[in-house]
Amino acid sequence: MSGIAGWVDFHRDLSVERGAVLSQLATLAARGPGAENVWIGRHALLGSRGGPRGSGQAIVAAQGDSAVVVMDGHLTNAASLHAELSGYGRAVGCPGYPELVGHAYLQWGEACAEHLEGMFAAAVWHPRHQRLTLLRDRLGTRPLYYQRTADGLLFGSEPKAVLIHPLADTVVNAGGLRELFAYTSTPGAGIVRSLRRVLPGGRVDFDRSGMRECRYWQVAAEPHHDGLHRTVRKVRELLEASVENQIGGDPSVGLLLSGGLDSSAVAALAAAVLRRRNAGRLRTFTTGYADVGPAIPGPIRGPEDRPHAAVVARHLRTEHHYLPLDTAALTDVVTRSSAVSAQQDTPVAMPQFPASLRMLCRHVSRHTNAALGGHRADIVFGSNDEVVFGSNEGPDGTERGDRGDGGGRSRACTYPWISAMRMRYPAPAFGTGLFSQELLGRLDIPTYCADMCRTDLASVPRLPGEDVHDRRMREISFLRLQGLQELDNMLDDGASSFEGVDLRLPFSDHRLVQYLFNVPWALKCFDGRSKSLLRAATADLLPDSVLERAPSHFPIGRHPAYGVFLRRQLAHVLADRGSPVVPLLDVAAARRLIKEPIIASRTWVDVTDMEMVLQVNQWLERFNVRVLL
Repeated sequence: MSGIAGWVDFHRDLSVERGAVLSQLATLAARGPGAENVWIGRHALLGSRGGPRGSGQAIVAAQGDSAVVVMDGHLTNAASLHAELSGYGRAVGCPGYPELVGHAYLQWGEACAEHLEGMFAAAVWHPRHQRLTLLRDRLGTRPLYYQRTADGLLFGSEPKAVLIHPLADTVVNAGGLRELFAYTSTPGAGIVRSLRRVLPGGRVDFDRSGMRECRYWQVAAEPHHDGLHRTVRKVRELLEASVENQIGGDPSVGLLLSGGLDSSAVAALAAAVLRRRNAGRLRTFTTGYADVGPAIPGPIRGPEDRPHAAVVARHLRTEHHYLPLDTAALTDVVTRSSAVSAQQDTPVAMPQFPASLRMLCRHVSRHTNAALGGHRADIVFGSNDEVVFGSNEGPDGTERGDRGDGGGRSRACTYPWISAMRMRYPAPAFGTGLFSQELLGRLDIPTYCADMCRTDLASVPRLPGEDVHDRRMREISFLRLQGLQELDNMLDDGASSFEGVDLRLPFSDHRLVQYLFNVPWALKCFDGRSKSLLRAATADLLPDSVLERAPSHFPIGRHPAYGVFLRRQLAHVLADRGSPVVPLLDVAAARRLIKEPIIASRTWVDVTDMEMVLQVNQWLERFNVRVLL
């Protein structure tokens, strides 16, 4: 984990602008607590903040050519890449990850990304060709943002590293607010006007001729020829390889353990790797809320993780740590004041999730700087929502049995997770219940989501001859990879990196994702439940209670006192005439909510509405952004 940033401008002498990139890097202090490194050229500045061994910066020179690399993350194929490059006669020596990327660039040019595997974001400057290349790993697990200027380009690991620059465009228009409230993520889009993200599996090239953006990898539709038993074996093989690759040469890596199927499967495989290496016991970490009380009603619920995680820890003989949290942790002034910054500068309606992850990672960082997680299994293997949604309707809103002639019931096209949320949430978009009706009418977020969904559906890889149900489930899987995964990546990377932890995700392995993308739904859920293949692939490793445990969300505080706290915070915002969010609100509705008695059946909705207002206010106050509608 590291923080990277830079500036390229072909009409300025950047050799005297070192302070600009230092200001960019200063915003990324949490990502890289080590020293700042800056490479200075006449038309390019590249900087990094030091992180764990392997990431950071390198200058590679070979065979009369050179490349400058700044990098966040790690490569899982470092050894094989080293051997491949050595086979081409390159004197690679014993390099770190940035050096390997540099040698790969000098060997294969812009196509070098196809030879890199792992969780990474990198920028390569080629002095001779005066070209900047930005790269992001295939699943987009590490962030990288960029923005064109009049004569150049700015980039950084997080939006703040770009927007701090005096030449940055900091305007948020109606399109940006739609993206903010949509509860999805349009590929490549940022909230701030003209701020973009390098696509997952994407590359951006910038030189004097202009800018080019492409994808070097994306899932592809292929026939699946394996039967059930072979599919289960293949999944096990891919998972074992991915877990071992993510551990790499770091036996001190820990693991975030919930006691559910996803994290427990990774824990079992990781513990086996460490045993084979005689590298000691796996360290596992769990959290939960002690003061649950009469819990806030709502859909985001589940049993406490602690007893289930303890069962897994005993079964695998891990060195187990439990971090108890309470409502006071969520209301801590330091945690709340940095909340949006720890979410890659993006307001969200449920910040309790990244806040809880932050606090767990803060505890983990006292023991290790890297941890495995079971995140993304829902996206890769199929979630409960997909089982329900896919059995009833497709992403285009047509219910099963709809003849397409008006005889069946139809709803507007939308993403499956948004459709599920709308059944629980009355406002036009999640967390928008206190924003003005005039603003929401102008934004028309349901139509925006429908348009984006149709655009994504048009790019779904298709398999000729696929039946209607498998085609529908392939669409849902693709939509989750396109939109929901980017949102999850943003929150998980933001929370973990802010606390100094390199979160490694074995389920975000491109070989595993590609294989499962083509497994028919009848095999993915062969027993009628979600994640049937994952359960079968790890059945010999885990207790029955874990294999049969119902899915549960990451722990969040659910004590009613939290809602009271949010009401007080909202009242402070309304009382402050300088609060930048107030012009966007239905102030009368916000005041009614503050004064009304707490209604148990509405508590979850009210909490998400208040959280979004408070988060947007913090975003507008603390970041260099301006709303222009």
